[in-house]
Amino acid sequence: MARVIRLRIDELMKSRGLNQKEFAAKANLRPQTVSELVRGVRVQVDLRTLQKITDAFEIDDPRELFLINNE
Repeated sequence: MARVIRLRIDELMKSRGLNQKEFAAKANLRPQTVSELVRGVRVQVDLRTLQKITDAFEIDDPRELFLINNE
């Protein structure tokens, strides 16, 4: 059984009242990058990008970013 790991960016944006463009600006990321992450198109994310995301969401525990499903 394979695990599927995805970023919870869409849920976190909604809970903070942000759209993709606003979040991209706040995280200093390209809007296209945010769109790809939300849609699951981008399958590799470097640590600098994860740091920008956690900083923008003011998350202390990076585990809040991830959802892990067993399939």
